[in-house]
Amino acid sequence: MRKIIICAFLISLLGGLVAQTGEDWLWGDQKQDEEEEVLNADFIKVNYERRNPRVAMLMSALVPGAGQFYADKKAITAYIFPAIEIGLIAGLLVFQKQGDDKTKDFERFANQELITFQLGDGSTIEIYRYDRTRQHRVEAILRDLNPVDIYEPSYFRLDDHNCQHFYEDIGKYSHYVFGWADWYYTFATDSYGNDMDPSWLPVVTAEQGWIWSGNNPLWGDTEAHVANSSHASSPMRKTYVDMRNKAKKEYAKSEIFKFGLAFNHIGAALDAIRVTRKVNRGAITDSGLRMQYYTTIRDQYITPTLAVNWKF
Repeated sequence: MRKIIICAFLISLLGGLVAQTGEDWLWGDQKQDEEEEVLNADFIKVNYERRNPRVAMLMSALVPGAGQFYADKKAITAYIFPAIEIGLIAGLLVFQKQGDDKTKDFERFANQELITFQLGDGSTIEIYRYDRTRQHRVEAILRDLNPVDIYEPSYFRLDDHNCQHFYEDIGKYSHYVFGWADWYYTFATDSYGNDMDPSWLPVVTAEQGWIWSGNNPLWGDTEAHVANSSHASSPMRKTYVDMRNKAKKEYAKSEIFKFGLAFNHIGAALDAIRVTRKVNRGAITDSGLRMQYYTTIRDQYITPTLAVNWKF
């Protein structure tokens, strides 16, 4: 939403500049220029066709540097803005690709590859790191604890498909920790991997009644108490969250390049106006011929006089 608002602001800013057709600082006083051309038609020389600053602005807004090239092929910014554009596009594609690659990595890490997992008794099994079946079993137990408990059906909304929300939820929300293999085979089974009824520790509060405060292992150190929100309850989940954060950083870098592209288009459009006005100032020059009309007194009479000056 924030990106949409910023882009809309930039577009409205550029549109506002287009609307200011009467501002001398933007377009120049074209009407006055046209009048001066008519009055001085006999004494000026048109070196070349004048360029339209609106056309130049729109061209550079679409393709940075195009408006400068249209106005003056020798203008250095006609080549600087396209070079910046190419660099920004390259950076955007590179970081977007890196973000996509890291996204595939954490998705594969979660539930797209079988791993060999060692149980408490030393035996091994082949499993996925995250499994919905394990998650749903624990959910069913928690929902039956107490009718006023926070663990009721609407509290668990894990997507049944491998969509973006699924991969976001299993790392973001602590109540989806139950599906991670290292949590499940530590807190929900015995050391042989057999499902067992939980012996977790509920506590009473005046506001909510019975709520779940954390986990106690079913085997090993039964006095240990680990909160679901703690990464100590699932090192796999901690690794997964770190992998997702790395992907987010790459996408954040690509977003910077997107904003850079937007500013490059706006900057190129404004510079195209500057270049066009500079070119137009040299489009019409003085021919050197000037006629002056004035009065003088000769022999005590007021005499009209016409003088012709020519600079060479």
